[in-house]
Amino acid sequence: MCEPVAKGWNLHLTIDRQKRFKDRPSPRIISTHLQFKNIPKSMFEKKVKILLVLRNPKDTAISFYNFHNSLPPLPSYNSWNLFFKDFISGKVCYGPYFEFVAAWDIHFNDKTMMAITFEEMKVDFPTALKKISEFCQLPLNEEQIDLVARCTSFNSMKEQSENTHGKLGDSFFRKGEIGDWKNCFTEDQSKVVDEMFEKYLAGTKLGKMLNYAKYCKW
Repeated sequence: MCEPVAKGWNLHLTIDRQKRFKDRPSPRIISTHLQFKNIPKSMFEKKVKILLVLRNPKDTAISFYNFHNSLPPLPSYNSWNLFFKDFISGKVCYGPYFEFVAAWDIHFNDKTMMAITFEEMKVDFPTALKKISEFCQLPLNEEQIDLVARCTSFNSMKEQSENTHGKLGDSFFRKGEIGDWKNCFTEDQSKVVDEMFEKYLAGTKLGKMLNYAKYCKW
């Protein structure tokens, strides 16, 4: 289990971020993987805008597996099968994927929250960026959208990862593809995730956004 390690690591990042952001002018942007229950209540009281980025559960699992095996602070796994068991049982950083997303779905507020998927951004990044800019009340013209899209595309960030993330660049930017799960999942593992999706997210707003039938079926 990596939870104890991850908590300490995440705490360090949180304290570091507090120091770095304290003197920055508003509006400030903070990224986090925290569960809904761990988000400070003040964020909701002050109606802070929250952008929730989701990725289909099967590709998330594969990405997480490779992340574990490439980032030193996290324990590595000898096989995908071993990681899959921990992923499904929630014995990974930040807990069970499905409960994580379901909790956000229950408390989702269209006035202060926006959800967008990794897949949506991969298919049409400029349109996704336009939605995000409008939600954040930072309107951009077409030329600006195009510039941001080129500078923040996965390939662009991967090329610059050594400058932005140092030796850990490859840990954060691997493939950035849709459907890579098909290279690792067995049929039985796929069915297990299908059942979990039906139990926790089928019929929910965020569940529909994931477009499970398109991205998580053989």
